Amino acid sequence: MEPYDAFNVVQHQMIDVAQAYLERIVLEQIQLAIESVKDVNVKEILSKLCHLYALAQIEKNKGWYLEDGYMEAVKTKAIRKMVNQLCWDIRPDAVSLVNAFDIPESCLAAPILR
Repeated sequence: MEPYDAFNVVQHQMIDVAQAYLERIVLEQIQLAIESVKDVNVKEILSKLCHLYALAQIEKNKGWYLEDGYMEAVKTKAIRKMVNQLCWDIRPDAVSLVNAFDIPESCLAAPILR
């Protein structure tokens, strides 16, 4: 097979692998950042966000895990339940988390937000 044709045949898988690699790097960097946090309450909230990110990525790709036999349906359902629980747990801190980005008022007043 010509190299160009081979690339086209596996392009979808290459994109999936690249995306998985990026998600891993993001997760590792989040974990490193959390380690440097001294405030116990902030560390707890950030840890919940880290878990939420990781589980949301697994949930997003659950079809692949199911099709390739890495997970059973009961586990993906449990992950969805955990994602929902983490969203509920983080809810009281949502405003503080958004405010931490210090988004300028001019951006918040943009017509696209209405």
